[in-house]
Amino acid sequence: MSAICPVCNGMQELQTNCPVCSQRMCDHGKLSDLLGPYSPYEMNNISLTNQEGDEQELCLHLLNCPDCHSSYTVQIRTE
Repeated sequence: MSAICPVCNGMQELQTNCPVCSQRMCDHGKLSDLLGPYSPYEMNNISLTNQEGDEQELCLHLLNCPDCHSSYTVQIRTE
């Protein structure tokens, strides 16, 4: 079974404040979805291995601040 992102599937809301101006940032979805029509098929989720050797998949989301226009990516752990 493949891991799912709780933010992409509406189980969790992403609430992050901008590190520059402290305003609430807007989630623009998965980074791979914004890069082009075939990028979801070309890019895989990032895998992270912890100290115990357990592997976690991550989903990258693009956040943008509507006030200062700063953009950041956030890593969401999939379940």
